[in-house]
Amino acid sequence: MQNLKKMTKRLWILLFVLSLGFSMIWLLPSQKEMVLSRLSKDLPKSIAGWQSRKQQVSKAELEVLAADTEFARKWYFTPALPGFNGVEVSVVFSGKDINNSLHRPEVCLRAQGWNFVRQRSLVLSGILPGGEDLPVRELVCVRPRVEQNGVEPPKNKDGEPVYDMRIHYYTFFGAEKIVSGHYERTFTDIEARLLHGYDQQWAYATFSVGVTSVYLDQGFNIPDDQIYDKQQSIQIMQEFMKKLLPQLVKPNGNF
Repeated sequence: MQNLKKMTKRLWILLFVLSLGFSMIWLLPSQKEMVLSRLSKDLPKSIAGWQSRKQQVSKAELEVLAADTEFARKWYFTPALPGFNGVEVSVVFSGKDINNSLHRPEVCLRAQGWNFVRQRSLVLSGILPGGEDLPVRELVCVRPRVEQNGVEPPKNKDGEPVYDMRIHYYTFFGAEKIVSGHYERTFTDIEARLLHGYDQQWAYATFSVGVTSVYLDQGFNIPDDQIYDKQQSIQIMQEFMKKLLPQLVKPNGNF
């Protein structure tokens, strides 16, 4: 009998908790239409001395992501630096199913064979409209070349396949906030839905540049005007971003 009373009491407590939880739904703000990202989808053809070439999105990327995911990708180069290999800008815009539109960049890069030499979070001061700072995640990666179409990659001075080095900056542009972390983006998204009642589109933007000094380190003879170390490559990319981003990013609070 005593056990029956305890069980009944527990059931009543459970019913009360469930009722309270379901009643909280009525306190949530009503959902609005999806609010677009602050980042524009229109990457400019040219900007302040830089020209561009459109880059194709791979079939593998299209197949793994949700059908309403949108892409923009271009390679920017400048005649002022004839030996510089350019800056790649790639943007992925989430659809309704954000879990199948955006993925952690580290996972994708590792799947492509890249190994991380350095990872860190940075803030680029005053780079956005109105002097707003831009948080980014920096990934310095290396990847040995592999055999393609039966052709082996060239060997370096140590007799190993030549390796490439790239520096990636990535960040996420929401309707209001810009964050550089996947989990930050997730929490910001939940906050907007539960507290402010809107669903937002996110744009995952990546800026990347090659480091050519590694080929010199590996014993290859390359012209002096084509040699750029990590710091030089980063500096050029940041200067380019200062010119590009004010044309792409809407001021905060304008949605």
